[in-house]
Amino acid sequence: MKITQDSAVFFRYSLAPVGEPLAAPADDDPVLSYLHGHGQIVPGLEAALDGREAGESFSIELNAEQAYGPRDESLIETVEREAFAGVKSLRKGALVQVNDESGKPALARVLNLDTREVELDLNHPYAGMDLAFNVAVVDVRAATEQELADLSVSN
Repeated sequence: MKITQDSAVFFRYSLAPVGEPLAAPADDDPVLSYLHGHGQIVPGLEAALDGREAGESFSIELNAEQAYGPRDESLIETVEREAFAGVKSLRKGALVQVNDESGKPALARVLNLDTREVELDLNHPYAGMDLAFNVAVVDVRAATEQELADLSVSN
């Protein structure tokens, strides 16, 4: 079965910034799933998967716009250090869980910190980067009515 709108797609992938070494996805890498055509993965990868079948493997390079988008400087925020009072290992470069503007959990990278404030970057770690992907399509099937209603694939 070819991947088309509303297909349940199961795949493995590896990625790296363009120009860096990139391994093929391994058989023991986790299998990811999504509903095709619903914007659940980066746009360029979803477009590249369109029409593919189980058993196919391919490589593709995506510019930042097709991948995780450009960096957004408005996603750099400074918060009071008190907000991290319970975090023992807070340091520059660390990933911390925060709530985004809608209250959903999000990951942020600590850019700088001092005794009063913490500067956080809420951009995706690959935002602004051109990326290379190696992809292996594991399985493709028609999504169930429940999966379409939930916009979630059950394994």
